[in-house]
Amino acid sequence: MTSEPTPPCDGHGDILAELTAVLAHVVHADPDRVDPGQPFSVLGLDSLLTIEFVSAIEGHFGLRIAGADLYEYATPALLARHLAALRRGTGEAPAVQDSGAVAAVLQVLRHQLAQILHCDPWEIDGGAAFAELGIDSILAADFAAGVNRAYGLSERPLTVHEHPSLASMAAYIASRTRGAPAPAAPGARDTPPAEAPEAPEAPEAPEAQRPPAVTAAPGPPALSRQEVLALLDAVRGERIGVDEAAALLANRPA
Repeated sequence: MTSEPTPPCDGHGDILAELTAVLAHVVHADPDRVDPGQPFSVLGLDSLLTIEFVSAIEGHFGLRIAGADLYEYATPALLARHLAALRRGTGEAPAVQDSGAVAAVLQVLRHQLAQILHCDPWEIDGGAAFAELGIDSILAADFAAGVNRAYGLSERPLTVHEHPSLASMAAYIASRTRGAPAPAAPGARDTPPAEAPEAPEAPEAPEAQRPPAVTAAPGPPALSRQEVLALLDAVRGERIGVDEAAALLANRPA
């Protein structure tokens, strides 16, 4: 039985309670058992139910949101805060992110997280909660440090808990950086050495004394049949997008 829309209220707590009730109705759960701090994917939202949930929010609150907002505001608590800002019209809620910028950040973060988890990037579901992926407080600090190095930010490990999935984290970082990695801070390795005075050319060494030519390092090995099949399964399972899969294939010969 669908509940009737309730009169608008300005309090964030009231909006959270209403939003939790709407979500519970969509996923057929008891509102008292819905944890507002858990990601929507953990609470039972899949791609089809997301469409129904967005439609229910628009009907209940009279506010228009995009499905992508559920990635940027990935928990009921975060989404309620966003809805409260939209309702007040204060401009506190950021505009919906450009999907291309979010996808670019998502690819960078997916590779960073894959290095931490010692797995292939396409094995990581962008909508899965970090806790489901095995990210504890120590790994969260490692991941946040990698994000800060890549984008020149100073985010705390708490950010990983406030944006508890890879997709949510990517949307947040894209909102701060517009999707482009920040240039590395100049350091000893990045600063070119000062030009030394030109030394007189040494006489050419005899053929027998010349050092052997340095050959270029071989490129990455070709994908095995098993890796290609795993990548295709990841695309079919919507764990990664087609553009991300194409980028991964571009880096390694098939």
